[in-house]
Amino acid sequence: MKAISVIASPRKKGNCSQIVEYITEGLKEKNSTNKIYFIDDLNINTCKACRICKNMDKPSKCIIKDDFIKIMDEIEESDIFIFAAPNYFGEINAQGHIFINRFYSMTKTTPNQLKNNPKCVIIHTYGANEGHYDKYINKRSRVFESIGCEIVEILSVGKNKPSIGNCDDLIEYAKNLGRRLGEKDD
Repeated sequence: MKAISVIASPRKKGNCSQIVEYITEGLKEKNSTNKIYFIDDLNINTCKACRICKNMDKPSKCIIKDDFIKIMDEIEESDIFIFAAPNYFGEINAQGHIFINRFYSMTKTTPNQLKNNPKCVIIHTYGANEGHYDKYINKRSRVFESIGCEIVEILSVGKNKPSIGNCDDLIEYAKNLGRRLGEKDD
């Protein structure tokens, strides 16, 4: 199995990255791979609302030539898509917003949905108590379904975990999630 991870956090050793790394450990145990991208290292522009992607008579992917198209092409060739973003002031951070807003070119009203229906894991980290932002996170996550993903897990991780330590349950859960994702479907 092949996974692609997109991390919206600007902190390369932060909570999002740590959770993705634990999932990756589990994937590797099942002989699966995970290619990790940090949005801050990419050239991703904002949607220009040109609507060329919405033309059903002359189908076209997004015409903005940047790293978003490259990443989404790789996701379409993968089995698993992992997206991780921190939650700032009750909402996904700016990097995550820019990336997700580009999904506009891939919704059901375009010919550009992901054809492979990758399994999708969405991770949101934050400093508030566990579950504090669940309503927002679950609502926001539905956009991944609109581009053709099969959401298999939404991880809402509060209290600055796992950076604060004493997170053995979270670490084992993430590793087991990677193991489950890495298992071949029969």
